[in-house]
Amino acid sequence: MIIVAHQPTAEDEVVRLCQELIRIDTSNPGDHSGPGERVAAEYVAEKLEEVGLEARIFESHPGRASLVARIEGEDSGRDALLLHGHLDVVPARKEDWTRDPFGGEIADGCVWG
Repeated sequence: MIIVAHQPTAEDEVVRLCQELIRIDTSNPGDHSGPGERVAAEYVAEKLEEVGLEARIFESHPGRASLVARIEGEDSGRDALLLHGHLDVVPARKEDWTRDPFGGEIADGCVWG
């Protein structure tokens, strides 16, 4: 019998990263008591540092983290590009979902969460 190991593709890596981020509860109830924005920022910073990018984390309030990373362009005479996103989500009650909102489950060809 021959066993062939599956080499992960870029798509596999994106799906895995998405699942791992979904599994970090970054609920923001609006009163600075959310559990995981800092955890998510640290996770993303670690992933960026794995590929050689310096990441900095800033907090507007304890636990309310923002992450900044910079990729130097090849032509300083050209305009800069800013990509912006957010780490927090609105609170999700498990009983309101058909799947765990923080499960990162793959079903029906989708990543759920």
